[in-house]
Amino acid sequence: MGIGWIDIALGGAMFVMMFAMGLSLSTGDFDRIRSNPRTTIVGTAVQLVIMPIVGMGLAAILELPPLLSTGLVIVAACPGGLFSNMYIHFAGGNTALSITLTATATMATLFTLPLWVQYALINFSPGGVTTVEMPVLDTALRLSMLTIFPVGVGMFARSRSPSLARFERRLSASAATVIVIGAVTQGASRPDIPLEVFLEAAGAAAWFALAAIVVGTGVPALFRIPARDTVTIAVEMIVKNTMLGIVLVSQAMDFEALIPIFAFALFQTPGGLFLLITWRKLKKAGYFKEDPSEGHGEAA
Repeated sequence: MGIGWIDIALGGAMFVMMFAMGLSLSTGDFDRIRSNPRTTIVGTAVQLVIMPIVGMGLAAILELPPLLSTGLVIVAACPGGLFSNMYIHFAGGNTALSITLTATATMATLFTLPLWVQYALINFSPGGVTTVEMPVLDTALRLSMLTIFPVGVGMFARSRSPSLARFERRLSASAATVIVIGAVTQGASRPDIPLEVFLEAAGAAAWFALAAIVVGTGVPALFRIPARDTVTIAVEMIVKNTMLGIVLVSQAMDFEALIPIFAFALFQTPGGLFLLITWRKLKKAGYFKEDPSEGHGEAA
């Protein structure tokens, strides 16, 4: 697939979005991993291991076509995004934990996302033979230039000039707009997608969103993680950095693989808000004990 101006625009916008994430981070966000390793490890493991397995399982159960299956796995393997941090912050969840999970998962995705995509392409292609090439090391290198490098630049810029952090949301919103417009423009040049294909992808995305809520709350609860941290982890599972998946697919795969990503985007915000509103209502009703870390920046 040749590289055109849309591909360049998508890559540039992704760089800006991850730079904006860097503006919202400091080295202290990573220090919290040492102070609260269990919660961080559980949340990261659910994000990078369990959810992709759930995506693979749903694709197999629903018998999705190969590219729709791969698109669903890409959604499942994407890390949490900046919007999850924003929702958690406004709802009074554990913002520090949310930022830590987003940052650590984004770094790890450099290696995990190409592996899951390659596995999905082989697993769901007839006879295990795929016409789509996605070399793991080459993809990891490209992802590093779209994730680790711009995040590092953003963190460095913030350390030099903390006032730059106020531009984070504006940059994120602008970059997200460019990515969506670019992906839609690219898709407009492809053959029309039949309605039944979109509905099939939307149904799979809805099931995955439900699974993200159940797994995101159930697994942390099994480890007796406090409710405030549990809902934070769950929101990270459903409010994802789908823009990363859109850029990856747009530059390496056919448009059909984008359909589950666009479909899942319809369920992200409602799912995240459902989790946070339910948690706040149950907390107000006295179902959860007061978390001693609440109101502070540190993870419980």
